[in-house]
Amino acid sequence: MLEFSDEPKRLVSTFLTYRNDIDIYTEDEIKDKEFYKLLFARLLQNKIKINDITPLGCKTNVIERCKHEPDNGRKKIFIIDGDVTIIHGRDIPSLKNLFVLNAYCIENFVFDKQSIVNFIYLNCAIKPKEEIENELEFENWLSSYSKKLVDLFIHFGIIDFFGGQYTLFNAHKFHQKETFSEELVDEDIEKIKFDILKLTSKECYELKYEELKKQWTNCVTTLMTIVSGKDYLIPILLLKTRYYKKSKALPSIDEAKFILAQYCNLDRLEVLKLAIEAL
Repeated sequence: MLEFSDEPKRLVSTFLTYRNDIDIYTEDEIKDKEFYKLLFARLLQNKIKINDITPLGCKTNVIERCKHEPDNGRKKIFIIDGDVTIIHGRDIPSLKNLFVLNAYCIENFVFDKQSIVNFIYLNCAIKPKEEIENELEFENWLSSYSKKLVDLFIHFGIIDFFGGQYTLFNAHKFHQKETFSEELVDEDIEKIKFDILKLTSKECYELKYEELKKQWTNCVTTLMTIVSGKDYLIPILLLKTRYYKKSKALPSIDEAKFILAQYCNLDRLEVLKLAIEAL
């Protein structure tokens, strides 16, 4: 697929303005355009014309474009993921027309009970939705992940807060033969803690840890907010879907999130909807 550098992207988005009532800029890649177009069409109920969005790659690109975009009278919004900055609340940029999602990434918003039941139903095609929903036991299923994965991402937030770096990996790293291993998560948490203590004192670490633990309590809602939807939640769903299929073939992450976007509840994106309508 044809890719453009920053300046040609600016020209392309300018050329396509006649196709949109509002210009929307996002992270991600050209291949994600259809996902965003579908999501915005549902969110805005086709009352605002959005036929194109402009993906700019990484968060830094979106922020820089927002800073330097000329005021040409066009309505525009620049959308970035919350990432770990929403966990610790530090260094969240405040710029005109910049919207920071209140979850780790856009994929978090398409992951909910409604979309998951429909996703499994479409992939197994042998059980009614009601039976899938009963067997899934949504809260119990995700609760088995929440304690450890929430703790892991709190530690990602802490190391980022103190100026360190972390490696995201993905949910598959913490499964053995498709069974979730809390011990594997604990091993990574200890490694991150070791790196944190190179950056700050044990006392400062413990104070920040207790602060964030109180803010981000162990529950499914927190899991679905601060744990990466793309790298953890959707892969967990794909692993779960195997139990409902005779075939082991499953959609890719991109295919899965596109399907989920067709069925997800949009209430959690109400703030974004209101921000776009207010432009």
